[in-house]
Formats: sequence, structure tokens, C-alpha cells
Amino acid sequence: MKEDNIKRFFDEHKQTINDEGFSERLFATLDCLPQPVVKKDRSRLIMMLFAIAGFLIFVLLGGYSAVIEGLSSLGGAFSDVKSATPEIVVSFLLSALAIFALGKFVTEEIG
Repeated sequence: MKEDNIKRFFDEHKQTINDEGFSERLFATLDCLPQPVVKKDRSRLIMMLFAIAGFLIFVLLGGYSAVIEGLSSLGGAFSDVKSATPEIVVSFLLSALAIFALGKFVTEEIG
């Protein structure tokens, strides 16, 4: 019922405005403007390929066992600094970088 009333109102009160050729000049100008060039976003493809390659190298070389061992001994590293082996430091550093990268990726995708 409301849509019919609105349509009838606009049909009854239709007005024309003399634009003195403005519409034709505008559309002639718009036809001459170059079309925007859409860049293909290859960065996502490259990022996905490197992520898959990194994951495969990590799994094939047994990196998960080094990370698990390093993270499990991380608790003891805080009590005794001398027990901080290179595996612990590298595991902690890589875990921190992975969390940072994941956070950065998520914020870029949302924003």
C-alpha cells in the first residue's frame, strides 16, 4: 500500500529541470575518460605459495620436534638463564614472529 502511494505521489509531482545541455556535455566527457586499470593482486598468490613452501620445508625437515622441545624447555630457561640453549632461543623467536605475522595478516584483512 505504501509503495503505491509513493509511486503515485512522484508520478503526480514529476518535474523537469532545464539543464541547457549539461547532461549531454557530462556524458560526452565521461565517455572520453580512461577506464580505471584494475591491478591483479598477485601478492596474495605469492604469499600463499611461500607459506606452503615454508610449511612443507618445516614439516619435511622435522622442525616441529625442535619447536616442541624448545618450547617445553622454555619454562626452565626463565629460572636459569644458563640453560637457554640456541634451540630454546630460536623456538621462542620464531614463535613470537609467527604470532606477530598472524596478527598483522589478520589486521590487514579486517581493515
